Amino acid sequence: MDRSLVKKKLLDTLKQNQGRWYKPRTLMKAAHIKERDYRDLKVCLLDLYRDGEIDQKGRHQYAYKPKQQEKTGILSVTSRGFGFVELRDGSEVFVRAQHMQQAFHRDLVRIQILKKQSGEKPDGKVIDVIQRHQTQFIGTYKVDRFGEWLMPEDKRIRIRFAVEKTKPVKVKDGQIVTVELVRWDPGHPEPLVRVKDVLGFPGEPGLDKALIIHEHQLPTEWTEKALAQADSYSEESIKEELKNRKDLRDLVSFTIDPESAQDFDDAVSIEVKDDSWILGVHIADVSHYVTPTSPIDRGARKRGTSVYLVGDAIHMLPEQLASNLCSLKPGIDRLAMSCMMTIGRDGTVNNYEIYPSIIHSKQRFTYEDVEEIIKGKSHKLSGAIQEMEQLRQILFKERKARGSIDLDLPEPIIMLDKSGFPRDIKPSKRLTAHRLVEEFMLIGNRVVAEYLTKMFRKAKLPGIYRIHETPSVDDLKKLKSVISRLGIDQKISSPVKPKDYQALVEAVRESPYRHFIEKVTLRSMTKAIYSVENKGHFGLAFHTYTHFTSPIRRYPDLTVHRLLKAYLTNDAEQTPTLASLSKLAEHCSQRERVAIDAERDHIKMKQLQYLSKRVGQTFDGVISGVLNFGFFVELAETFVEGLVHASGIEDDYYEYQEASYSLIGRRTQNTYRLGDRVQVKVTSVSISEGLADFAVIMNK
Repeated sequence: MDRSLVKKKLLDTLKQNQGRWYKPRTLMKAAHIKERDYRDLKVCLLDLYRDGEIDQKGRHQYAYKPKQQEKTGILSVTSRGFGFVELRDGSEVFVRAQHMQQAFHRDLVRIQILKKQSGEKPDGKVIDVIQRHQTQFIGTYKVDRFGEWLMPEDKRIRIRFAVEKTKPVKVKDGQIVTVELVRWDPGHPEPLVRVKDVLGFPGEPGLDKALIIHEHQLPTEWTEKALAQADSYSEESIKEELKNRKDLRDLVSFTIDPESAQDFDDAVSIEVKDDSWILGVHIADVSHYVTPTSPIDRGARKRGTSVYLVGDAIHMLPEQLASNLCSLKPGIDRLAMSCMMTIGRDGTVNNYEIYPSIIHSKQRFTYEDVEEIIKGKSHKLSGAIQEMEQLRQILFKERKARGSIDLDLPEPIIMLDKSGFPRDIKPSKRLTAHRLVEEFMLIGNRVVAEYLTKMFRKAKLPGIYRIHETPSVDDLKKLKSVISRLGIDQKISSPVKPKDYQALVEAVRESPYRHFIEKVTLRSMTKAIYSVENKGHFGLAFHTYTHFTSPIRRYPDLTVHRLLKAYLTNDAEQTPTLASLSKLAEHCSQRERVAIDAERDHIKMKQLQYLSKRVGQTFDGVISGVLNFGFFVELAETFVEGLVHASGIEDDYYEYQEASYSLIGRRTQNTYRLGDRVQVKVTSVSISEGLADFAVIMNK
């Protein structure tokens, strides 16, 4: 008898006798199943139990399981095949790979709760896909004697797709293509897709960017209306605005940016007055051009932020605005929102003013330019920059006294050749000039947040804040465990304070574990998000904080500018509701996470491309993680990470010692421990899988 028929008979019999427990042979007779099908019956009982259709008592008794509660939520799939459904109340349901049915990552699904074990997430099974998160996919086109297939690039998808025989474009075996989902018939193992575009063969220039854009669904096109709106603005509109703004064109202001910067959204100025400084932070007035619900605004809001890929950028605003009218170019009048702060010699902000202005930047500096001036190089603006450096030191000292955490994690700077292939990777350098700009932006953001807080207390006017909550108890336990195992004697109080983290970072400045501890410290903290609730910023040790200084590349900053204008002019019509602002804050936080993931993925892709041309070469590195199957090594200078398999270390059999984060040779007692310096050889690189394998040469 066919197993599907056996299953049906078993289920029908159990349904008709709900509440009664059957042993297999008793159930065989009750369901009128023949002896020769007994083995299939036992297999079917196990399948039905695993699928949550029936209950099992002991080892050999079965009964019908009434339908469980159904829930809806967003499915998040891991690269290992299983996933979690996040319900509306914030709780999660675990979904095994075999219970995914026809759902993909981020689909809105209906699930059936199967079981819940004490202290664990309940198990669930997808029973319906309510709404697809995506219907377009990317992968490698393959042809064999059984048909035409797409092997998805997304490692969370563990099946192949069947490709329609009729294709609108010519495609060759092995090419990377985008496809559109046609249908996925119930019970069919593969969804049917149609080829939409051919991106090219692996390794071709520009393909990696296309992969990142598609994988993270990054918007890249602007509507014709948005582009027409951007083209409609001119230099004349700036002159017309002069009567509505404070004229700061005679003020000595200038920009400090990377050498490669094309848009300048912040300028600074400084004046000495008695025993105080007047620090000006002048930010491009994007809100003058990008008005609510306009075509550009709709596109910018959808994006939420600019995305900075290696050697390229996907801007939040059309290029005409980002790099022209909204950019604080030197020698040209530009509209700005200015925050003018009177700061005492102790770093205290004694007074401030915020208003729309018009400025005329006197100089476009690079960080390297300012660094040389700080070190003594003569320039017509040397006096202003030296005053700024004095103020920076005081502001940093004051912030540090609060407990502000100053992590100094270098990032990989990837240099590309003309074809877009990485030719070199170097660590970023944090100059004093970087710190100067950071400090001034921090205090500008803080002062604007204080103004928003004041307006809420005074008139219940809503604000949007950048919040960073206190680390969770569980994350703190993990952090304490790590530093204890590494023998780092550093106390973390309860409740935890920013100064505890600051002290830990300072304690490992000279330690071989420094970068690892800084990374673990960063991971133990919650992610900063946008919120209408002012909960302070733990990492900066600020009671209130917002983002005001980058409206060209961040939508929350643009929103803050709009709020400032509305509150400064008592314009009730431009004041949003708390509910709408809360929804916007959540959206912007989500778009920021997408951008961060896309940027990290592209960096890793470029790092692996760089390494793929160096298979067989040896490099110095540091052990960055130890597991029972091997250890990860981060290469010095380039920050590329790869795996040394324990089974590949030939001089001994190595055992994992969790307590000391180490692998120890059973016979030689040779040890590979977290933070150890090693020399490794690159043995293989798989860009598509995101993996690099190393072989250890020697323990240094």
